[in-house]
Amino acid sequence: MQRSSTAPPPQVHVAHAHESETPQAQSSSTRVGRRMGTPLRAGIAGLAALLAIALLLFVYSLAHDGRVYRGVHVLGKDLGGLSRADAQAALVAASTGYPSEGLNVAGEGHSWALKPADVGLAVDVDKTVAAAMQVGRGSFPQNLRAQISSFFGGSQVQPALKYDPAQVEKAVAAIAAEVDRPATDSKLEQGADGTVHVTASSIGMVVDRNSTRDALLSALAAMPASVSSPVKLTMQQAAPRVTEAALQNAEAHALLLTGQPVTLTSGKQTWTISPDELRGMLAISSPSEGSTEATVSLPNNSIAAYLQPIAEKVQVDPKDASVQIGKGTVTLKPDVPGSELDTPAAITAIQSAAAQQDPEQRTVSLPAKTVEANIHTADVQATYDKANSLVTQGMRLRFRDDGYIMRGTSVTGFIDVVRAQGGPSYALTIDEDVLADRISGVAYNINRSSNDARFRMVNGVPTKIAEAKEGYKVNVNKSLQNALAAINSYSGGDRLQVDLDVTVTQPTLTDADLSTINTPDLLGTGQTSYAISSPERAWNVGLGTRNVDGALVPPGGTFSTVEAIGDLTLAAGFKMGYAIVSTGNGGLTTVPAEAGGICQVATTLFHSVFWAGLPVVERNWHSYWISLYGVAPSGLQGLDATIAPPEKDFRFKNTTGNWILIKATADGKNVTFQLYGVNPGWKVSVSGPVITGRVKTSLEPIVEYSSALSASKGKVMVEHAQDGFSASITRVVKDSSGNTIDNWTAVSHYAPAHNRYLIGTGK
Repeated sequence: MQRSSTAPPPQVHVAHAHESETPQAQSSSTRVGRRMGTPLRAGIAGLAALLAIALLLFVYSLAHDGRVYRGVHVLGKDLGGLSRADAQAALVAASTGYPSEGLNVAGEGHSWALKPADVGLAVDVDKTVAAAMQVGRGSFPQNLRAQISSFFGGSQVQPALKYDPAQVEKAVAAIAAEVDRPATDSKLEQGADGTVHVTASSIGMVVDRNSTRDALLSALAAMPASVSSPVKLTMQQAAPRVTEAALQNAEAHALLLTGQPVTLTSGKQTWTISPDELRGMLAISSPSEGSTEATVSLPNNSIAAYLQPIAEKVQVDPKDASVQIGKGTVTLKPDVPGSELDTPAAITAIQSAAAQQDPEQRTVSLPAKTVEANIHTADVQATYDKANSLVTQGMRLRFRDDGYIMRGTSVTGFIDVVRAQGGPSYALTIDEDVLADRISGVAYNINRSSNDARFRMVNGVPTKIAEAKEGYKVNVNKSLQNALAAINSYSGGDRLQVDLDVTVTQPTLTDADLSTINTPDLLGTGQTSYAISSPERAWNVGLGTRNVDGALVPPGGTFSTVEAIGDLTLAAGFKMGYAIVSTGNGGLTTVPAEAGGICQVATTLFHSVFWAGLPVVERNWHSYWISLYGVAPSGLQGLDATIAPPEKDFRFKNTTGNWILIKATADGKNVTFQLYGVNPGWKVSVSGPVITGRVKTSLEPIVEYSSALSASKGKVMVEHAQDGFSASITRVVKDSSGNTIDNWTAVSHYAPAHNRYLIGTGK
């Protein structure tokens, strides 16, 4: 489509399809060369001629059945003799580029040249071929004339034209797009300061599309006659859809929403949404389809964005209920609900307040909603009751009628609470290692070896001085499992009772016929000197010796030095002496200790047992070698024994088959032990000692301080320099028949001793 404001539209000559025109009467070519002589003859001749013509026409028509008659032309193309399909194909080729001229449209000081392609104008091939096929096929007279005319002079068929209504509409729309001056709707707009105002509306002038389209269609129907004169463009007024009056309410509402501040309060906190901030939130909606009214509002998302930092400030986090284990205490802390801003309700309240004219009604107390704790008091109550009862009522570890109660810090040391898996609660947990240590501590007070009944010569009379005792051994692991099971099923209330798993060992000897005791023979003797001992050490040696003197060992019985001597404490009558102890880092030292020197009693007894040939059940050597223990008559280098209850003891067994009486004396110079019984006829032979692995000591003095030693004692030498070494002494015992009944080696390893001095710092 071309537009011109000066050039006249081109002319288009179009001939429409029509019925075949009536040819001019032609001179008869069938004149009779000579007149008939008479009317009859003339009539016969005429009839014959007509019959001949009719036959000829019949044959001609039959030859063109389904074909265009000869001489029929369209757009200069002879279609004669062609079938309908061939005629259509020929016409398609012949009609390319036809018509070449279109229509003009003029108006509003402009003109537009519409090319045929602009409106889809083209030859209607089907209609045009149908018109060509119709030539010579009318009523008989017309048929005859048309056939003769076409055959001799040719017949021109005007092509039929067609157009595309959709393209016509498109052409009208394109013209309208150039000249339309649409109406201007009134609008709500925000100025730079955020205030809302109404813009002016205006009337427009636009193409009357219906009238213009109808005029175009009429011109197309009249082509080619209509080519000479342009189609007139019709214009009409367009009223605005939205006027100022329709937006006045929205303008007033915008002023109401944003004209005054809105105040928010929460407790003692206050926030003010200023008019500028309200205008920044304002949303304007244009009139919807079918409506002429706009709307203004404070949208939810804008208010929500404003409230987000406020929500963080007013939020109060809930506190979960909990159980806390302290030092000997269990505390239940109830849950405390929290709160948070109810944002949807706050948004609604703010929107409502902003719509109020009265300033006092433009204040919003921010609504809050409760936030429950994840763990409520009820969720942890059972755990608290259980833990609190364990701590306050305690747990009793019992064996028979004896029981050991743990409570307070003893319990809080091995219990704790943790979040339970799969639920909002706490569960009680047990530190099994700590609880096992607690049970081990109780076991220490329960565990003991079984003890046979003890007998002693009192004023020359055999007397039972101690009843036999069962031995007890607590199985800590099994007792731990018992405790865990009991705690697991415990719900609080009364004191928890836990049964210890204890193995009971029965004593071998519970009683004896003392009238059968006969000890006429000396079996073995041991003697050591303590003449140079301090008064305290000498006292301890004497007391220990007296405690053992008169002891009776039944046949088959095992004698314990620790049991015979009793408690090695000041309360038992002993005094502070000196003992060798570990420094904890692999070293050794000599320090003040209760019953210091008591090992000389054990060593002297060991000498008598050794030379008597009695089997040694338990013997421990000293950390340092003490040379006075190797002096004759019974001593050898490496032949000593130490006791340190409850870890170390000296024990031997009576295998003579008769009772043994231990006689012991301490006269201030020597300690003497004698074993009496019935001589079994044994022969004792000893080899050694074999000394190896000597380690030279240093003669450099070592001075240490001790608060356990009175300052009034001054500087005291508690250890003498002595090389370290290993000793091996072998004893072989044979019966009266020469059979070896015992082959035992006393093996000892001694660390080097030093010249050690203690300076007392105590009272």
